[in-house]
Amino acid sequence: MSDELFQVTHTKIQSFTRCRKQYWFSYVSGLDWPPSRDTPAAIVGKGVHRAMRVLCETGYPEDAEHELDVYMRMPKHELTGPGTEYHRLAFELLANGVAAHESIVSEDRYAELNTWVRSASRGITVRAAIDRADRLDAGHWLIIDWKTGRFDLDEIVDAQLDIGHLALRTSRKLQNDTRVTAIGWNLRSGVQRVRELTRDDAKKTVDYLANLAARLRTTEEFPATPGPQCTFCDWRDRCEEANDLERVELTWLDDDWERGAEPF
Repeated sequence: MSDELFQVTHTKIQSFTRCRKQYWFSYVSGLDWPPSRDTPAAIVGKGVHRAMRVLCETGYPEDAEHELDVYMRMPKHELTGPGTEYHRLAFELLANGVAAHESIVSEDRYAELNTWVRSASRGITVRAAIDRADRLDAGHWLIIDWKTGRFDLDEIVDAQLDIGHLALRTSRKLQNDTRVTAIGWNLRSGVQRVRELTRDDAKKTVDYLANLAARLRTTEEFPATPGPQCTFCDWRDRCEEANDLERVELTWLDDDWERGAEPF
């Protein structure tokens, strides 16, 4: 094994799980990353997250509203500018975010904790981040990851919260017995995905990430998994499988034994 620590992030893991060819493009090939695709949903999500950061920093809704307004009016964001349904949606989500902020009573709060968690014995360093952290009292913290999409996959939210938990325990140097409530809070639906996490959970998360990293660093085959996710992949223009997705037919069903099996 190399002495260099293997870097792990939530995005890296999801890329490997979603499509190994996307993972190869992003983390193995050494190619320069293409520009991100600024979809309306992505612009709204980024704008609301920026506004929620400002709200956490100052506590004043008008500061957050101004941050969102300027961001949405940028020339490159004309798809979501004033008068569009996306502009209206963004401010609705922020209003929900303000209500969420005002419902939290804490001793102190931090916006966008972002750090590295190193484990030399396991050969990894984990990029860990969370949107917001609140100290509720001396022995209890709250961390929140804001969501703005129509729906969330529970297992992905859980994985993100578990890594965010590492960011909190590392950056705030929490005592062993400090408990953490982690929430994936959807500002569109109001749904809250809640996990109660301990120091032992954090250790087991690092163990899991180390075991997964061992697999990632030894994988040698990176087949594509074309599907709806290709629409949002920044590498699509360079991926033959993605570009062939709509043209490929199930010609293998022409075989007699396949027709007889009636797989569908």
